[in-house]
Amino acid sequence: MRITTKFSYEDLQHFPNDGNRYEIVDGELFVTPSPIPLHQRIIGNLFARLWEHVKQHRLGEVYVAPLDVVFTDITVLEPDVLFVCQARLHIIGEKNLSGPPDLVVEVLSESSSRLDREIKPKQYALHGVPEFWRIDPWVKTVEVFRLHLGNYDLAASLGFGDTLISPLFPGLNLPVSSLWER
Repeated sequence: MRITTKFSYEDLQHFPNDGNRYEIVDGELFVTPSPIPLHQRIIGNLFARLWEHVKQHRLGEVYVAPLDVVFTDITVLEPDVLFVCQARLHIIGEKNLSGPPDLVVEVLSESSSRLDREIKPKQYALHGVPEFWRIDPWVKTVEVFRLHLGNYDLAASLGFGDTLISPLFPGLNLPVSSLWER
């Protein structure tokens, strides 16, 4: 006989602050270790550039993990970077986001590759996140996905020498290479 436990957002509130990332999908718990420096450099560079542009143009708010996005009581994820547009700031609560951000970004890690490539994108699409970026730190690429009829279509596959643009950030031309700058 197999006994399974379904976790909820309330359960997550009682997990230790031990450097691991705790996320749940349909009640299933996923635990990943803290990211490596390359992962954090990419996230920091992306956040800095997005934050400056969003602040200057009053487009909304940008956040970096850890920050819980509560899609349902049993599906709670922590994207590496996320953006909420000005018109939807009401989903930002005191402790979490209570709905889909306008953009989520995941930087691949060896320890969470299956989660970032398969599980999270399906959940983001299911819960209506309009745009999803996946960054591969080793191949130095950015894939841009846009939601269409409940699924993600690949809108752009960008290499190190390309420039990232998005309708979410009018006027922003982000060189992909800038994400790896020291």
